[in-house]
Amino acid sequence: MKVFITSLIFLFCVSFVSAQKTGTIKGTATDTLIKQPVSGATVSLLQKKDSSLVSFTMADDAGRFEFKNLALGEYRILITHANYRNSSAIAVISENEKQVDLGNIAMNDRSKTLSEVTVQSEAPPVTLINDTIQYNAGSFKTAPNANVEQLLKKLPGVKVEKDGTVKAQGEKVSRVLVDGKEFFGSDPKIATKNLPADAVDKVQVYDKQSDQAQLTGFDDGNYEKTINLKLKKDKKKGMFGKVSGGGGTGGKYAGKFNLNSFKGPRQVSALGTANNTNTEGFSFTDILNFTGELNRMMQKGGGNVNINFSDKDAAAYGIGSNNTGVNTIRGGGLNYNNIIGNKTDLQSNFFYNRFNPYADSHIQRQYLLPDSSYFYDQHAVTNNINDNQRLNVNALYQIDSSSSLRINPSLGYQKTSNRSQSDYITSVGNKAIANQGYSNSVLNNEGLNFRNDMIYRKKINHRGRTFSLALNTSFNHSTGSGSLFSQNNFYDPAGAVALRDTINQLNKTAADLRGYTAKMVYTEPLFRRSLLEFSLARSGTKSTAEKTTDDYNSITGKYDQPNAYLSNDFNNVYSFTQEAIRLRKQKHKYRYSLGAALQQAELEGRLSNSTKDSVLKKSFNKILPDATFGYNFSKLKTASLRYSTATNQPDITQMQPVPDNSDPLNIKLGNPNLAQEYAHNIQGNLNFVNPYKNRTFFVFLAMQATKNKIVNADSLTSSGIKYTRPVNTNGVYNLNSNISYGFPLHFLGSSLEISSNTNYNKSRQFINGAPNNIRSLAFGPGLRLDMNPTNKLNLGLGTNYNFSHTTYSLQPALSAKYLSQEYSASADWEMPKKFFFSSDFTYTLNSGRAEGFNNHTPLWNASLSKQVLKYKRGEIKLSANDLLNSNIGISRSANQNYIEDSRVGTVKRFFMLGFTYSLSKTGLNDAGGGGNVRVIGR
Repeated sequence: MKVFITSLIFLFCVSFVSAQKTGTIKGTATDTLIKQPVSGATVSLLQKKDSSLVSFTMADDAGRFEFKNLALGEYRILITHANYRNSSAIAVISENEKQVDLGNIAMNDRSKTLSEVTVQSEAPPVTLINDTIQYNAGSFKTAPNANVEQLLKKLPGVKVEKDGTVKAQGEKVSRVLVDGKEFFGSDPKIATKNLPADAVDKVQVYDKQSDQAQLTGFDDGNYEKTINLKLKKDKKKGMFGKVSGGGGTGGKYAGKFNLNSFKGPRQVSALGTANNTNTEGFSFTDILNFTGELNRMMQKGGGNVNINFSDKDAAAYGIGSNNTGVNTIRGGGLNYNNIIGNKTDLQSNFFYNRFNPYADSHIQRQYLLPDSSYFYDQHAVTNNINDNQRLNVNALYQIDSSSSLRINPSLGYQKTSNRSQSDYITSVGNKAIANQGYSNSVLNNEGLNFRNDMIYRKKINHRGRTFSLALNTSFNHSTGSGSLFSQNNFYDPAGAVALRDTINQLNKTAADLRGYTAKMVYTEPLFRRSLLEFSLARSGTKSTAEKTTDDYNSITGKYDQPNAYLSNDFNNVYSFTQEAIRLRKQKHKYRYSLGAALQQAELEGRLSNSTKDSVLKKSFNKILPDATFGYNFSKLKTASLRYSTATNQPDITQMQPVPDNSDPLNIKLGNPNLAQEYAHNIQGNLNFVNPYKNRTFFVFLAMQATKNKIVNADSLTSSGIKYTRPVNTNGVYNLNSNISYGFPLHFLGSSLEISSNTNYNKSRQFINGAPNNIRSLAFGPGLRLDMNPTNKLNLGLGTNYNFSHTTYSLQPALSAKYLSQEYSASADWEMPKKFFFSSDFTYTLNSGRAEGFNNHTPLWNASLSKQVLKYKRGEIKLSANDLLNSNIGISRSANQNYIEDSRVGTVKRFFMLGFTYSLSKTGLNDAGGGGNVRVIGR
C-alpha cells in the first residue's frame, strides 16, 4: 500500500517538474499558390524519434495552430487536408528555446503536385460521428494475444466489470456486433472474450435503434446500447484466429481456439473453450433466463425449484464472476453470416456451453425488527451442472426496394442438475439460539424453449409514410424432479429443544408457456420533417404448471404419502391491448417526440388441488406517456433526454394463496389483492468529445419512481420462522449517475481518466406490520492513469473507492456503512529477444463489515512469454495466478430487511505453461503502434 501511494506521489511530482520545463509550438498552414491560409487542416504533433502520436488539433480560419505545455524534445508536425498534399516540419523545444514559431508552412494543392511522400496515418484516438463514439483501436496499446475485453478496458468512458459486463458511458452494453452483424447471437461476452484485439481497427459505441426507427428514419426512443467492432481490412479477407492450450499446477488446465474465415459478405467463425481456472468465454444469460422462467412456472405449481439466480445469487454461485466459487467451463459454437442471392441477409449461429460452478460459502445476516434484531449464520456447499444449447437464425429478406421481411427464430434446450447442502443457525439479540438445522436438496430439470420474431416493413410512396406488422410467438416446456431433506430444532427461552421438525419429500413438476404479441404501426408525414405514429398491439400468454409432492412414509419406507398442501395444478392467462399515438420531429440541431399509450390488461389464474379450488382475476387500465429530446451542440457535442412510463403486473406466484415452504425457516405467502406497478423513468446523456486534444466527457443520469411498488412484508414468529408476503407501497425511487472525464498528460506519454458512479435508492418494506424505510447511498469515484514512456513499455495505475451507507427507519442505530478500496497497477513490457513481460496487481481493502469479513486482499498475477516461429506466429507463456495465494470472494448487501455479509472460496494460486499459435501472417504482435503516424519517403 505504501509503495503504491509513494509511486503515485512520484509520478505526479514528475508531472509537476515536467510542467516547469514545457514549451509551445505554433505556426500557420498556407496555400502556396493563392497565398491564402488553409483553414480546417488537421495538425498532428509526433515524437520525432519514433513518430508516436503526442496530440492533435485543427487549424483555425486563419490557418493558425498551436500546441502548449510541451515537454523538452524534438517533434515532427504533420499537416493534412483533403484538398492538399501532406506537409511536415521539425521543431525542437530546448532550455534555450521554449517558444517555437514555425511561421508559414506551405501546403501544395493535390491537383498540381506529384506525390513525393506517402503518409500512413491512424485516425484520432476518439471521435464522434453523429451519435456514434468511435475509438481508434491502434491508439490503445494491448499486450500480444490480448482479447477485445482487454482493449475495451483502456477506452475512455468504457468500463469492464469484474464479471465481464461492459458499460459504456454508464449504460450496460447489451449487444456486440462484428462489422455490423451479430456474432453468436446477442451474448456480448462471446465477442469480447474470444476475438483477438489485434484484429480490430475501430470500436464504435452507439444506441442501436429499433427496426421501426430504422424504417422511418426517426428516433422512437427504443434502443440498445451497442458496440460494433470494425475489423482491419486484412482480417476481412482470408482466415485469421488463434489456438492456445496449457496445463498447470493443482490440475489446472485451459484451452481455447477461435477461427475466422471472412470473404466479402461471408463470415464464418468457430470457437471453443474449456478450463477450470474461472476464465469465462461466454455469458450465462440462457441459464439465468431458463432458471428464472422455470421458477416462475414452478412456483405457479405451489413450490420453489431453488435455482432463482438474482444478481447476488449469480455471484454466490460463481456465475458472472471470476472471483467467487470454483468453476469448470466448456463451450463452443459456429457462426455463419452471408448474403444469399441479391435479397437475403442471413445471420445464424449455434452455441453449446456447460457450466459447473462449485461454491463453498459462508453467509452472516442481521435481521431487523421494530424494537430489536436477530442473527442468521449459514454455511452452504453447492455443486451445479448446467448444460445449454441454442440455435439462432436472423434472416432479412428484401422483397423489393420499399418492403422487407425479417424472421428471427431461436431454439434452446437446457438441462440442469443442482445439489445443495447447508447448515444454519438463528439467534436472538443476546445470542441465545432460537433454531438451528440443516438441509440437503437435489433438483434436476430440463426444458425446451422456442421463440420467433417476425416483422414486415413497408415504405409507402412518401418519406416517413410507413407500415409495419410485427408478430412474436414463444413456447416453453419444462419438466423436473427433486428431493428435499431438512431437520430443524426450535429452542425455548431456557435453551431446551421445544420442537423438532423434519421434512423428507420428493416432488415432480411440469410446466408449459405459450404466448404471442402482435403489433401494427403506421406513420404519416406531418409538416416538414415531422411525422405522426399510430400503433395497436395485442398480447396474450397462457401458462400451466403442475406439481406433485410426496412425503416419506416411515412405515412403508417409501415416498407414498401425497402432500396436498404442496401439490396443485395451476394455469393462468395474461393479456393486454395497447393503443398509442406519437408525434415526432427531427431537425438538424434537435429532435423530439411526444406520445401516449392506453393499456388495458387482464390477469386470470385458476388453482386446483385436493384441498380447495380458487380463481384469481385482475384487470388494469393505465395511460402511459413518453417523450424524447435530443440536441446537437455540434458534431462532437450531443445531449439527449428520455422520459417513459411502464407497468409491471404482479406475477401470479405473488398473488396465489399457496405457501412455499421449500425453505422451512423462510416461508413465502401470496397476496391476491396486489395492484399493478406503475413506473416513471427519466434518462439523460451528455457526450462531449475533442478528438484533436484527445479529451472526452461523458455523463449518464437515470431516475425511476414507482407507484404501487411490490415489496416484502415480513413477520417473525417466536420460534424464529419468517413469513414473507408481497404488498404494494409508494415512495420508492432510484437515482443512478455516471460521469467520466478523460484527458492527456504530457509526461511519459500518459492519459488520465476520472470517473464517478453514484446510486441513491429509497425503498420501503414492512416488519411485523411496521414500515421500514430504507435509504441507500453508494458512491464510487475512480482514477485510471495509462502511461507509455516508450513504445515498448505500457504502465497503468488505478484506484476505485466504493462507499455505501444504508439507513433503516426502524433501527437508525443499525445503519450500515462500509467502504471498499481498490488500488491497481499493471505493466506490459516488450523485452529484447522477443520476450514479453506482463503483470497486474490489485489490492482490495474492506472495512465496516461484520467480523471476519473485513479482508485485505492483495491479488498479483504475472506472466513471461516468448514469441517464436516465423512471423512471430507462436507464443510460449509461463503465467502465475494469485502469486500471494490470498484470493477470496467477499460481498455485502444492505438493501433489504437485513444486512448480509458473504464469503465464498475461489481459485487461488497456480502456475501454468501454455502455447498459442496464430493463423495471421503478422503473428501475435500486429496490433498497431498505439496510434502512431509513420512518414515514409522514397
